[in-house]
Parts: sequence; structure tokens; C-alpha cells
Amino acid sequence: MSIDNLSRRAFLHLAANTARHSLIVLSVPALVAGCKEANEARATAAPFMTLSEAEAAELTAIAARILPSDDTPGATEAGVIYFMDTVLDGDRAALLPPIQQGLLALQTSANSAYGTTSFHSLSADQQDALLHAIDDTPFFDTLRYLTIAGMFALPEYGGNKDKVSWQLIGFEDRHMWLPPFGYYDKDYMEQGA
Repeated sequence: MSIDNLSRRAFLHLAANTARHSLIVLSVPALVAGCKEANEARATAAPFMTLSEAEAAELTAIAARILPSDDTPGATEAGVIYFMDTVLDGDRAALLPPIQQGLLALQTSANSAYGTTSFHSLSADQQDALLHAIDDTPFFDTLRYLTIAGMFALPEYGGNKDKVSWQLIGFEDRHMWLPPFGYYDKDYMEQGA
């Protein structure tokens, strides 16, 4: 199913299933804290806190295949890698080794199939083939979860640079919404509250 045909309900269902099988499940406070730090790092082009440059290149390539750039911006333009770097720091640093092991396994597969040890140097079709082979693993579910979380976060908290993901889903960022409200708001307004 393409993103154009994906309803909001189907998207939320996909996101919930992804989180359920992920090695990382973040609470709202953890998401907010991680996003804020990621935004500061992204805005200042700070060096990565947790990831090496090589790991960042590989994770950026994976995120770019999960939410690719086409006629609209994708995970790369949204700065998802800074969100991932921040989330894998601090209290969640113990979750970095399984991701590093997953990257190593993916690089081994890239070497076996295509004679290169770097996933990010492969063509999009080659990358997709390798990712389809692991799309039911906790490693891939974790990266999909982190990509989606970083993509759709509030821009001021990191990820979603320039509100690119909100453009994808047609969300209008307004400080205040004007009438007509929903049925529950109508009753509230009639009470003079």
C-alpha cells in the first residue's frame, strides 16, 4: 500500500505494530526529551553523541529507504538521524549494541550479495532487497519505529525538520483553530466557557 493510499487509521495501526516489535519503545516524556536534544544537535550540526560517522551513514540510508524522498521530503530531509542518535544515548545506551549487531549483519549480507561492506553505497534496489529480507526482525522494526518517531515529531523537539512530515499527511500547523468546531466543542462554546 502506498503512502498516498494509507489512511490515518492504517498509518496508526502500522506504527503501533512497529512499536510493539521494536527493541525500543519510548514513553511520551522520553520522546519529548530525545526530540528536544536532537533538534539542538541538528540545528547546530553538532557531532553525533552516540553513533559513529559510519553508523550514522548506514542508519541514514536505512531510514531513507523506510521513508524515501521523492516528490516530497523523506527521512533524510527531516533529520531523523539526529533523533536516532539522541534516543540511543544516555539511559538507552544499552540498546545500541543490538543495533550495531544488526548493522553488522546487514553489512555482512551486503558483502555476500554485492561485494561491499557498506549498505549506504548500494543502489536503492539493492538496499530494498536487503531490507525486505530482514523486515520481520526486531532490528528492522526498531529502525522503522525510530524513523517514524523522528519523522513525525514536533519540529522543535527534533526530527521533522521544516515540518516536512506534516506536509506529507496534510496537517496544517495552526496556532489556533477557528469554528466550526466538532460537536463536543459546540456544546462547550454554548455554555460560554
